[in-house]
Amino acid sequence: MKQSVIILHGWGLNGSKYNQLKKILENKNNAVYAPDMPGFGKEVLESANMDLDDYVLFLERFIKKKKIESPVLIGHSFGGRVAIKYTYKYPDQVSKLILTGVPVIRHINSRQKLAIVLAKIGGSASSFLPKTVFNKLRKMPYYLAGSFDYYKAGPMSKIFVSIISEDLTCFIKRIKIPTFLLWGEKDRLTPATDVLEIKKYMPQAVSVVFPGEGHRFPYENPRLFSKEVLKLIS
Repeated sequence: MKQSVIILHGWGLNGSKYNQLKKILENKNNAVYAPDMPGFGKEVLESANMDLDDYVLFLERFIKKKKIESPVLIGHSFGGRVAIKYTYKYPDQVSKLILTGVPVIRHINSRQKLAIVLAKIGGSASSFLPKTVFNKLRKMPYYLAGSFDYYKAGPMSKIFVSIISEDLTCFIKRIKIPTFLLWGEKDRLTPATDVLEIKKYMPQAVSVVFPGEGHRFPYENPRLFSKEVLKLIS
């Protein structure tokens, strides 16, 4: 049966990164969308003060504009955070939720606390630091937070802090639609052990951990990832 599928990209990426995954799913007669979200790819940043709710609003508008009914949401990393909150707010509008490498469980250690502080002060430092020093300082929060992918989007530190600071556990425990956790065993940003923690809040979720795969699983091995997705949405 034909399904509408929306792929929500990770931070610092854009929809085109998932073109291979999109094509494979389309070849099985599904209608697949992989939009750029504000601040990434060709989608202009709406405001320097955007937060997770603003990205949820963007997704809501996108779905209405495209007249998409009951889509399957595939959320990768940051995109999964958007998918979770959208599903929480509009549970009747989503048929299935597929999450992969999503930072749901908060691991706020001393390194990550320092990352948040540096991200907050990074913007003001540009006025008095030499450009070469400032560029190095601007990269530091993203290294400390565990993934350089967060740096690639450019000077969005304020949004970065807002996104990584919000606790999603209060939302996932209220999601009752069919949910699937497809994780890479070697994911260093969101460890596979997080799957067990997520399932404490979502006991109904079906989980599959893939040996040898990392955080970039959906676009580095789209054939394997799509094979599992097609099982779930058929």
